[in-house]
Amino acid sequence: MSDPITPDAVPAPPVPATAPTPPKPKSGLTLAALILGIVAMLCAVIPGLSFIAFVPALVALVLGIIGLASKAPGRGKALAGVILGPVAFIVAIIVSVSFIAGGVRSTVDDAGPAPIASDSSTTEETPEPEPTLEVPADIVYSGTGDSILAIALPDGPGQVAVATLTHDGSRNFAIFSLDAGMAQQDLIVNTIGPYQGTVLFNAGFGGDPSSLEITADGNWTVTMKSVLSLRQFSGNAVTGVGDDVVLYLGDAGAATISHDGSRNFAIWLYGDSTDLVVNEIGPYNGTVRWMAGPSVVAVTADGNWGVTVN
Repeated sequence: MSDPITPDAVPAPPVPATAPTPPKPKSGLTLAALILGIVAMLCAVIPGLSFIAFVPALVALVLGIIGLASKAPGRGKALAGVILGPVAFIVAIIVSVSFIAGGVRSTVDDAGPAPIASDSSTTEETPEPEPTLEVPADIVYSGTGDSILAIALPDGPGQVAVATLTHDGSRNFAIFSLDAGMAQQDLIVNTIGPYQGTVLFNAGFGGDPSSLEITADGNWTVTMKSVLSLRQFSGNAVTGVGDDVVLYLGDAGAATISHDGSRNFAIWLYGDSTDLVVNEIGPYNGTVRWMAGPSVVAVTADGNWGVTVN
């Protein structure tokens, strides 16, 4: 007879085998996405560094997307990389464009007028030359004996008139300017015999002259000139012989003036105001006050004269 089976002798049921636990995805990608996103943002807001912020911004975006797709731990870090990357990219574009625009504006402000394009082989820029002021051409008239001469003003209506006059006769030589109604305005010249000189008229008295009344017994010429064509001085000495008109461009000061002729010697200044600085007969040497320029200087003389403004 067999022995009875005891409870302790019952064999234990077999233990089912368990599958191995898969390794958790590493969180390195998500951490890198976060760090690169932060670096991209820092670079994006700093002018100059914004030009390289595009690289970490794109890498942060890619690593963040990979981290989200792989379900790696640190989903928030991956999401931060996905957000910071594009934001840094946009900020970098804005800052870089502003930086470039600011640099261009500063260059234009400092440079003033645009320079002329120069050869690429040289590093120096050639400044644009100053525009040349065009001087109106002289208008020349000639004739013989008494005449009524229609004239034009080189500098246009309302401007002072300058004329260089010559005469080769032996008797009275006189010229009046006439208005449109043939009324006399300025006695421009009144002398006996040959004459050569430059005179000023239409200096603010009446309307523009339309013609000249010429009294002469010989050949004469009238050359209408622009004020811009006159000789200029600005404190240095200017000299001449006989009637003349010059431009003064300097400061106010004391003027030393001389004349060695025998007849009337006068100097008028036409600027902000009108001033008769000298009016004498015969030789003259003296020092007088002199207005600041720009002014037109009209000299009446029959000899050598000189002016030096100190």
